[in-house]
Amino acid sequence: MKKIFLILLIFISYNIFSQFDFYGPEPFNDILNNSFSTSWTPSSLNSLENRKYIVILDNISQTNVVSLNAANKEQVELSSISNIAGNSATYGSLLRSVFQIIDENTHFENDPGAGSGTYTPLSGFYKLNPVLHSYYSINSDPLTNNLITTDNGSYYVSQQTNTGYLLVEFVGSTASAQIKAVEQWEYSPTADTLVENTAWSSKYLMVNGSSLEWTSNISNATNFFISDASDIIDLEILDGSDFNPNNVTYKTNATASIPTNISAMSNSPLFNLANNIDAYYVPQLGNSSSSSLAASNALDEIETTLTNNGSSLRYPKAFYLALRENILSHQISSSDIYNAELGYNTTEYVYFTNASDDNGVPHPFMVIGSHCLAARPNLLLDVNRPPGATPGAGYAQSEVTRHGKLGQFLAKIPLKDYGLVSNLLDNDLSPFGDLASAYDAIHGSSTVKDKFNYAGTASIGMAVDGVTIYPSYNNNLRHTVEDAEITSSGIHVGGGLELHYHADAHAFNGNGINLYNISDYSSNDHPPVIGISYDGIALFGKHESSFSSMVGSQVSLDEYGGHDHGDGFGYHYHAHTQSTIGTIPPNNSFNQHILLVGAWKGNINNIPGFLEVKTSQLNDNTINRYVGVSYPGMGLKSETNSKISVHPNPTKENINISINNYNGNIQTEVFDLIGNKLQTTNKTIFSLRDYSKGIYILKVTYGDKVEEIKVIKD
Repeated sequence: MKKIFLILLIFISYNIFSQFDFYGPEPFNDILNNSFSTSWTPSSLNSLENRKYIVILDNISQTNVVSLNAANKEQVELSSISNIAGNSATYGSLLRSVFQIIDENTHFENDPGAGSGTYTPLSGFYKLNPVLHSYYSINSDPLTNNLITTDNGSYYVSQQTNTGYLLVEFVGSTASAQIKAVEQWEYSPTADTLVENTAWSSKYLMVNGSSLEWTSNISNATNFFISDASDIIDLEILDGSDFNPNNVTYKTNATASIPTNISAMSNSPLFNLANNIDAYYVPQLGNSSSSSLAASNALDEIETTLTNNGSSLRYPKAFYLALRENILSHQISSSDIYNAELGYNTTEYVYFTNASDDNGVPHPFMVIGSHCLAARPNLLLDVNRPPGATPGAGYAQSEVTRHGKLGQFLAKIPLKDYGLVSNLLDNDLSPFGDLASAYDAIHGSSTVKDKFNYAGTASIGMAVDGVTIYPSYNNNLRHTVEDAEITSSGIHVGGGLELHYHADAHAFNGNGINLYNISDYSSNDHPPVIGISYDGIALFGKHESSFSSMVGSQVSLDEYGGHDHGDGFGYHYHAHTQSTIGTIPPNNSFNQHILLVGAWKGNINNIPGFLEVKTSQLNDNTINRYVGVSYPGMGLKSETNSKISVHPNPTKENINISINNYNGNIQTEVFDLIGNKLQTTNKTIFSLRDYSKGIYILKVTYGDKVEEIKVIKD
């Protein structure tokens, strides 16, 4: 389990003490190895329904299940039921045993009464997709006839040896069903798409000893017990539940195609970041002890800069280091996004910048370079009413979003404490737009601004897994759950096909595989940090009734979803649940499970480049300094309140230090960018001749003051 606990110490200069540790939620890649304990008696599926999650057991003893191999997602095997409900069960072994049945025509318009009238009805022939890897389907090994899984159409399908899928039908009852493969589809390089293998003849799945094979002889077919996976893990959204309080039916619109300009994950501009930002920040990139040290040193410098300018960090250094550590611990563990690749981090980089504006005012940021994807299954196919993806079309005629692709976010989180607003409208959103105004512009209405609608029209924060967080409301000024727009993980994609959260899935289903989970609370005295808003305010998990002794649990949240415990840490948000009356008829009451409400409590009016969160800002000379791009004066700290003068800077050899109106002793320590101390001197003139070209940090102590200065060695 990868967590970091960084205890807040006493900050004498501020006379504050925090009572809780900072830690983030356990990442999904670690959750997969955790024990899964439940009492489960298999029951057969009531009926074969499209998109149902199933567990396939042997019919005779029901003691063995069809599962993916732990080391190879393309290998399928018969494993003991104890790997699902027994002492050896883990979340990984459970999820490797869950499949979703997907009708071959699911992604087509299949309602004759909808849209343009052009439709393809459901056929009753299914793909069987592992829940962990939805871009894979069961297939047959062409050499051995063994049951395998293969890429059924991801970005990387052309690079695979075996590709495509089988279409199966279930013959008999769900308590004793033969699995008959009636068609095989495979990737054609010529057509650059999946085409039917016309040479395929129907085969049946059979158990042959410990292996699973396809046979042409029906007499050798094995009967299987098709169990409802929802009996063992909660993956679905039931009608009338908090994520579908208005009983919105599943919309049969055709699924929007993946754009053709998508590239491989390895070509993401995030991986070229080191070539686009100043060399001073490069040592912070990555996830290593040296990069962590460089990040720590950067925060020290930022804190000194802010103090010298009469400002301060919003939160202690320890908080930002813990947040950075957790963000960098989340790895892609599910083949569930079109161009994602297993093993990559969901977020590549977290680093701290310390740029000043043209007036010398410092504006430091935590910069998060994220691919914007959850590490776990996203279940996008389950959304009852996905956002429309056809510009200008009514919903009935529109294609909808049921696929996701990688994003490239370079989100800036302000480190400086810009204060809090007293009133909702104190934050000026006119340069950015807000949900209410955008709605009124389309509908000619005059909506009263409130905590839900006076919010950004896109992302308003970022979760620790690198997925952006949107307001509770959608662009129709309704809670997204009222329109049944999200999955059971609280997520969906819009027209840009990038994932984002709208709600707190942990509070909805508590299935143990969400952004954060109840297991994160054990042995801690405060809920985990689960994200951060673009106003710089931290987001923590909800206060759980079963952990009522946690710090702050008895302090009410305000309308923004935040509070201050009075323990010195400061104001912060919490995920929370509130009873809500629906905004549209029949105005059903339900529990709204909120990550971020919408409106910002942090004052955003003086944050430069606010809401610019994409890699495109690297090319914007007005704001790119705040994500680390070099700018005139870069490397020379703001001297607004500093008495120290360092020259020449850059230098080829000697450095001369002088301090205005000071005649006492001076001590200077020289550090490289990863924190190695290179020398200590009491001289005001000293040499950097023997050092390599690059940037160095001078820590100058004089009287009762300490300042850090960057110098460049040519």
